[in-house]
Amino acid sequence: MAPLHRGKFAVVKKCLEKATGREFAAKFLRKRRKGEDCRLDIINEIAVLELAARSPHVVDLHEVYETPAEIVLVLECAAGGEIFQQCVAEQDEAFTEQDVIRLVRQILRGVGFLHQHNVVHLDLKPQNILLTSSSPLGDIRIVDFGLSRRVDAVREVREILGTPEYVSGVPLPSPRGRRQLWPTRGRGVCPFS
Repeated sequence: MAPLHRGKFAVVKKCLEKATGREFAAKFLRKRRKGEDCRLDIINEIAVLELAARSPHVVDLHEVYETPAEIVLVLECAAGGEIFQQCVAEQDEAFTEQDVIRLVRQILRGVGFLHQHNVVHLDLKPQNILLTSSSPLGDIRIVDFGLSRRVDAVREVREILGTPEYVSGVPLPSPRGRRQLWPTRGRGVCPFS
């Protein structure tokens, strides 16, 4: 079956539950990457997904399987695809203002749930926000918790992680010792364009 998504560290394929015919997304994660054992990172992702199971805006984890080389996460299939595709769609397929209001509220509720439970995603971007359906327009699901971290009052996250194009608008170290500020500005109806 053709991959739904191919990322840096994982491949996601559609799968069917034999007994019911229900569609799921199977995320295949290699346990070793570039010679390093990544099992703890995968276990962290599983723990975050289990913790977020009560949020309607985070993808559901259904099963976990382990092979000698991979760990497979069987996830809810968000058949509407990436919200990014709608952000760059032709005018007649683009979100309406009401759609954007509803979806941004859902994103904020999902992120708020994570933050209330001391989880930071660290790679939130339009490609990691999926839709349950495209027509009619469904609800959002936040996905890909591979870089996520649990934080507390004692431990800080001091790593710069994520996709460079979507790094938050905070001062970043500059090669010349000065700080650079990358402002984030909304352009039009879609907050990610």
